[in-house]
Amino acid sequence: MSSRGAKKEVDPEEQFKRKFRSKCLFRALGRLVMANAYWLIEAVDHYEGLEDVKRRVEQAVRAKSKKKQLLSINDKGLLNKPADERTDDEKKYLFRIIGGLKCFKRYPNHVKKKLAAATYYKYYGPGRTIVRQHHEAHAMYFIVSGDVVVTQNIFDELLQKHVSVEVGSMHTGDMFGEVSLLHNIKRTATVTTVDHCELLVLMKDDFKNVLQASVQKQWDEVQRAMSAFTYFDALDEVARREGCIVAKMKSYETNETVLGDGVGVPNFVYFILSGRCQMIESMQVTVVTHLGKNYYTLYDPYVEESEQDLDAKYFGAYNKMSKNSTDTKDETSIDKEQSTAKHLIHIAETSTSMGSSSKKKSSILKPDSGQASVEYEEGIRRSTESSRIRHTGSDSTTKENDLLKPSDRGVRESIRLSVVPQIIRMPPKSVRTYFMQVCQFNPGSSFGFGENMRDRRIIALTPVDCMLLPSIWLLQRNTANIWSRIQHYLEKKIPTKKQLFKEFVSARRWEEFREQTVADVVSRTKTVNWTTVHDVPYSIRIEEMKDI
Repeated sequence: MSSRGAKKEVDPEEQFKRKFRSKCLFRALGRLVMANAYWLIEAVDHYEGLEDVKRRVEQAVRAKSKKKQLLSINDKGLLNKPADERTDDEKKYLFRIIGGLKCFKRYPNHVKKKLAAATYYKYYGPGRTIVRQHHEAHAMYFIVSGDVVVTQNIFDELLQKHVSVEVGSMHTGDMFGEVSLLHNIKRTATVTTVDHCELLVLMKDDFKNVLQASVQKQWDEVQRAMSAFTYFDALDEVARREGCIVAKMKSYETNETVLGDGVGVPNFVYFILSGRCQMIESMQVTVVTHLGKNYYTLYDPYVEESEQDLDAKYFGAYNKMSKNSTDTKDETSIDKEQSTAKHLIHIAETSTSMGSSSKKKSSILKPDSGQASVEYEEGIRRSTESSRIRHTGSDSTTKENDLLKPSDRGVRESIRLSVVPQIIRMPPKSVRTYFMQVCQFNPGSSFGFGENMRDRRIIALTPVDCMLLPSIWLLQRNTANIWSRIQHYLEKKIPTKKQLFKEFVSARRWEEFREQTVADVVSRTKTVNWTTVHDVPYSIRIEEMKDI
């Protein structure tokens, strides 16, 4: 009895807390095992189960499927090992493995060695929230594989409630979470996985020792770049911080294409910090020589098509009908119906001559205009066009009766009309391509607001440093409509293709006049000049052609 009395009784409330804690730990362990079951499968090359069709299409267009995983199962297991228990050999091995990852290419080798000794591997399945807005920050993340979407919870003035708005997405090689750690603030946005994602995690304490100085340097660089432009003076601290998050810093070498020809970051505006760029435009010009003189004509079907009067081209018949509303039909509509009837009669004659013994099921006949094609098919119901035939004479009436006569099989032959415009235009043989400098961009200039870039490209004349900001972010902060006015200014100041063609012809005329004048002066002298164009160095000739 004394031993039983000496035994300490357990408080029921404390016992309930222990059971509940054990139950929670067991559930967490089960979820952890189920979540990591994906990356424990070594044989698969990519994860399955992405249900969002839009994201699947984006993945298929943007990235190529990798046949080999970036991290093996042994690498992932080693990255899950506590940092203080990793040996020097393991740290060197991790440095060789993760040093070549896309997300770490921006850092020098001494920083990569520290990251290899302090980062942890983390896996998240589709639809999982990695960080949540307004929560405390405990780590930053590097995306090894997969996509994430960034959303913000903002108050909608129209709906009078908080709504979640997608502000961007991140892909393999991007990082997030460093802003909250750098400024010691709560999370500014929510990051959710789109598909299966593999991440490398750097904890808050390790961030201060490894990356804070490097990230602070990049942050200060973007802030200095934004302060160089007066456009951003009206932004508050929060907007400036968001701008530093979404901004990209790019450097280009001499003669490197900055924008155009499929090169460049889409939907971003370029702000030149240093260096000079030039806009080059290609023109197709037809050259015809007559009586020893060259005649130039701009060949550009796009310009010819776009500058036509749309009212006269497409709505001319409608305007005439509105003026003569009392008339039943105007001349234009009658001509169209007559031409349609002629095409149908011609088809009927062809079908009659073919007879029932014809083995062809369809044939294509082209009208005289050359701008459309008439398609004839058997075994299909008569189209509505064939029911609109007008009587144009005795011959047409007879042919229409033959056309509408039922066949012996009891099934009437059908006719269908399809008008197919001919859009293929072969350029003439005398077309030549010339490249002309449109304008130059100096430090402080900006471009990429949506101005016309057809047949144009921007090339660096000197080493160029640019700051890139998303167009949607700028339009959301369009104070005094500044960005729309800049776009309008660029469209007005940058010469059009026709203006460039006039300058091209003027330069060619001056070159011909100069050569003729020199030839006349030389011909009147008594001395013999044996100098030819081949005696001039190639570099000088290239310079002269470039100036033109």
